[in-house]
Amino acid sequence: MIHIGNHGSVSRSSAGMDEFVITLVAADKRARSWREKLDLVLRLLAGENAPLTTEQLVDIAIYLRFLGTGEILCAEDGRHFRPAHHARIALRIQERLAGLTTPDNACIARKIYPWLPSSAHTFRRAEPLTRIRDIAHRNDIPTDLKREIKHTLQNKLHRCAGTEDLATCSSLLERITAPAANYPAAFVEQFRIFHEELKEFFNARSLDERLKALLPVVGTSQARLIRSFLGEKAGTTTLEQLAAFTTLTTLRQGFLDAVERNPSIETQEVLLADIALEDFAFVLLSEIINSFEADKAGSPWEPSLNTLLLTIANLELSFVDPEECRALGAELRAWRENFDPSDREQLLRLKATADRARRLAEGYSDRIMALFPRRVEKLGRALGVAEHAIQVFCEADIRGHIIFQLSKLVAFLLRCLREQLALPAWDVIVPGQAAGRVTAAALLGELGPDLAEPVVALLKYAEGDEEIPSGVAGIVLAHEIPHLSHLAIRARQAGVVLVTSDGTSSLGKLQSHQGQMISLVATPEKVEWESSTGPGPGPNRDRRRPVRVPEARLVSDRPWISLDQVVPETGGGKAAAARRLAELANQGEFKTPPALVVPFGAMDAALRAAPELLAEFRRLLGRISGMADFAAVTERLRDLVQRLNVPDELASEIFKKFGPNTRLIARSSANFEDLDEMAGAGLYDSVPNVAPSDADSAIRAVWSSLWTRRAALSRQQANIPHEHAHIAVLIQEMLTPDFSFVLHTVNPINHNPREVYAEIAVGLGETLASAATRGNPYRMVCDRHSGAATTLAFGNFNRALWPDPAGGVVPKIVDYSRIALSCDAVARERLGRRLASIAQVVERAFQKPQDIEGVVLGEQIYLVQARPQQGLPDRER
Repeated sequence: MIHIGNHGSVSRSSAGMDEFVITLVAADKRARSWREKLDLVLRLLAGENAPLTTEQLVDIAIYLRFLGTGEILCAEDGRHFRPAHHARIALRIQERLAGLTTPDNACIARKIYPWLPSSAHTFRRAEPLTRIRDIAHRNDIPTDLKREIKHTLQNKLHRCAGTEDLATCSSLLERITAPAANYPAAFVEQFRIFHEELKEFFNARSLDERLKALLPVVGTSQARLIRSFLGEKAGTTTLEQLAAFTTLTTLRQGFLDAVERNPSIETQEVLLADIALEDFAFVLLSEIINSFEADKAGSPWEPSLNTLLLTIANLELSFVDPEECRALGAELRAWRENFDPSDREQLLRLKATADRARRLAEGYSDRIMALFPRRVEKLGRALGVAEHAIQVFCEADIRGHIIFQLSKLVAFLLRCLREQLALPAWDVIVPGQAAGRVTAAALLGELGPDLAEPVVALLKYAEGDEEIPSGVAGIVLAHEIPHLSHLAIRARQAGVVLVTSDGTSSLGKLQSHQGQMISLVATPEKVEWESSTGPGPGPNRDRRRPVRVPEARLVSDRPWISLDQVVPETGGGKAAAARRLAELANQGEFKTPPALVVPFGAMDAALRAAPELLAEFRRLLGRISGMADFAAVTERLRDLVQRLNVPDELASEIFKKFGPNTRLIARSSANFEDLDEMAGAGLYDSVPNVAPSDADSAIRAVWSSLWTRRAALSRQQANIPHEHAHIAVLIQEMLTPDFSFVLHTVNPINHNPREVYAEIAVGLGETLASAATRGNPYRMVCDRHSGAATTLAFGNFNRALWPDPAGGVVPKIVDYSRIALSCDAVARERLGRRLASIAQVVERAFQKPQDIEGVVLGEQIYLVQARPQQGLPDRER
């Protein structure tokens, strides 16, 4: 809980939002005046125990905004505190905020500063704002006006200042400057000056006023920029507005550099000027984008790219995902140089960066919506804030931020790019026809494991490793995914239509059929649908062929097998394919990593060596088919497997094979994955970046993945008895690649056997395999006869996965302007030719189309696994 004591001290545990809000609201009721409410914020920020969470910082930002806009009423507290007290409180809040601010919460902290009074030295002295005393004692104004100024303004300010005093002063200024008024010019001038001082104290000055006030204190170059901007900001043409936007951005960079060099009270006014410039950037951007959209001559590429680059720079300055903004800025600067809109690959490359920028806008918007709306409603209603003010808060916060203009600008640019490239609004991953009831959900798992009728699922997100429930005939996903991801492979295997939307109105049109039966037809060229009067045919999953589970030989004289001795019966299809790839590597087209196999019988032997665990394991195995306790049983089975002992003999052999310093990856090789009828892609766990000394825990992790919920459900859907399920482990040397790739030796979209289809990502291959990571890989079609490679899409995943020295993997931001495949057409063509040649070698050896995974490491290509390609017509198998 959080407690504010009688003496103002705050003690805080790791309280949740409810406790924090309760404490804040209770304290607000006790705090009557503006000063007391500001002091309440200070005490919350300066609490003794754990620092504020981001969510609690959001609550304070909400509270101060409601306070500053007058939604929370203030009253005099019966005490006498001059405005210096308010300024000192503001200074301590600013100092505390500076200590609490991190890259993750900086954009939230910036929402607090504008609602604080000024902490400038002139307001912290013992008797600030004394000009009003002199004005109230002038002898050249009527007595009743002197009395009014003295009682409603002077005494009130010096007794219990509040934001209502600025309203009082503004009203008086309006009266004494009205056309019919006839007050002495000297009095009016002094009152105007005082009004400006009061605006400064209450942080209510305009942008122009803030900038002009900085002129005497900034350097020569900054002063020159301020004057230039003040002259440019009234421009009305697109070029004039772009010039103002450019100067604004340079000015902001200089201001924030000054704050970073000297993060003290002397730079607070500079920080507030920067926040005001950020607000004006929204206005400028709105006018610039409107002029772009009104231009009937087509896309103005150069000004559009310059505007996008400036917008990204301003978001970085506003601490909106700065590292991502820096990568986007670097890409845009590189693509802008010598940009040729007639070059299709340049357009595709720019589209990749524009899509990435759209994700930045969506991500910030999602974050604000996750942090603010529920908290605004809870806090606002508890404080008695008007319902209207509560409802408009979040929309105003997002739509008044430059991130909203980024969204508009990118939407405009992507529309121009799609028109120039003649791209469809849909990305068809698994073509076909599906009939079912339109059902919207955030995730596939929300639909349940079995459905009473066929469904066309409209999904907001993909998790990446989900199993497709029975009854799903088609999936329409609201973001792009790799075409060769696990989810895409499962959809092809099951005959489930899978398309993604580019986020335009097309998805909205389909969403309007929510709850209705439709017939959906997806071809590589287009997606169409029409209403259906009945339930229509059953889902396409009926096309899946029965799974023939190969025999698993469970007896072995030792707990490991060398790769050259493994066969499907002892080590599974994946390990056997790895052996065949190692044999093919002798031809010189590619290499394979060193490997060792833990055979099928090893886990069973470990169970037999622990009779108590074996007895419980067998008892649970008999219960697993009952759905009532399905999750509990599979969880317990995993726990039992994690407690098994891995033989010392096996650990010794791993050390002998790989040495003590080689990093390893442990892959599953079950007896019913990598089959003709069932790929099992992603059903079982792989454990990357394992030290040989930790190989035993990695082996147990792979064994236990036999009993994940998704794996057990998949077996039930395929009518595979659980007692027939066995798993081996393929242990390979871990490679740290420049790129990872997946190849399908027959184009999976149009089933053209002449075309090899490749998807490539920077770093480790999990980014490709999982559909959970938003973005696109490099996508190529390679002609297997001519070797010609056609680039269909450029990579734009925000992050790539790399081995962490401490174990596991770590995501790192990717700047594609530094990636050869984005910058060098010759490198793309050369890699495409090599992949096409390798695909032919592997397909001939396995005598059927293959789904191949590999990596590029320097000039070398390594293949790590191959399995039968799924989802092809029987004539192509």
